Amino acid sequence: MKKSFFVVVLLMTLSYSSVFGKDTACSNFFEKLSELPHTKLALNKNGFSSLWDGKKMSGCEIIYESDESIVAGKKVYSVFQSFIHAQGWVINNKLAADGPGSSTVGIESDKNKCCIHWSQHAWIEEETIGPQKSNHIEMIIQCSPK
Repeated sequence: MKKSFFVVVLLMTLSYSSVFGKDTACSNFFEKLSELPHTKLALNKNGFSSLWDGKKMSGCEIIYESDESIVAGKKVYSVFQSFIHAQGWVINNKLAADGPGSSTVGIESDKNKCCIHWSQHAWIEEETIGPQKSNHIEMIIQCSPK
């Protein structure tokens, strides 16, 4: 059992190494999100259009999508919370937006800055039962060097 576990861990490490080359800001985020059930998990290492202002940025982007039928929204939200409070990262309070069923936070380390957006949209259905939420869950992570 110990040998097979070691092989799996080694293969996972090799797999992430080949995806990222040398370690990037996205590697840890991507690894953690890959552990969650998902309908889409995409990595773009060739830059992105910033969620903040639409400008073209260099760096990496991860897009995670899932559905409430395969993973609880609360579980994905707790991963989002762990990302924004991770050791070595500081929240930039000037770069934060929050609303019903979505949150976008800017975090910074000594080498990188990242924008992390989580959403599972919610609304109040006054004519029926009250609070509602979408089944669609999304997290977008965009990181660039400082």
